Amino acid sequence: MNASEFTEYLKEQVRNHSIYVWGAQGQKKPTITEAWIRKKEKTKRNADRAIAHWKKEVREGYGDVLRAFDCSGLGVYFFLKHDLIDHDVNAEGLRKLCRTIRRSELREGDMVFRMSDGRAVHVGYAIDGDTVIEAKGRDVGVVESRVSGWDRYGRPSFFASRELRLASPYMRGEDVRELQRALKERGYDPGQLDGIFGKKTERAVKRFQKSCGLKADGIAGKRTFFALGLSFYD
Repeated sequence: MNASEFTEYLKEQVRNHSIYVWGAQGQKKPTITEAWIRKKEKTKRNADRAIAHWKKEVREGYGDVLRAFDCSGLGVYFFLKHDLIDHDVNAEGLRKLCRTIRRSELREGDMVFRMSDGRAVHVGYAIDGDTVIEAKGRDVGVVESRVSGWDRYGRPSFFASRELRLASPYMRGEDVRELQRALKERGYDPGQLDGIFGKKTERAVKRFQKSCGLKADGIAGKRTFFALGLSFYD
């Protein structure tokens, strides 16, 4: 399992106009009804907001594909489904599954948190170093936005890294972009920092590997990642 699969799942929820409901973890039609939303929500006002947004999305044609989530449920639904965790957790529980990182280190698969009294009260999910997807609230549902206004940043250990190499079709993703960025910072030109592992990136990897005494095969695996100062999770 790698972070790119999680990103595709998150983008699907944005495309499908998935909604926010307190305590929801991926429920869809026919479970989602007005009565169900009122049962899940804690106040009439919040239920009214969630129902109004749901009805709007149904009118616009998304009723058959949208799902319902709260902020932690958006991640937990995927993590449980893929056996990355074995029990339900809230935003604070997700924070505890992460090691703290700096904003500048943010990459695909990381989590971002809003804090109150030392605890995480809201969570979003990074799809690259500048963009997050979150179940933002009852009036807007699941949305994609630029990283802004978050208090903490964390990196879970359960996404497996992948060996990066020249392949057909080309390998793409934020992990490729991070590799390219690290190579460029060390003076090895990978071409554009476009997240696409092409021939120029392969040549840069080979030159870097040779300089470090590694096997110069152009395959960026654990040893190459570590030599570049990058994390690699088995």
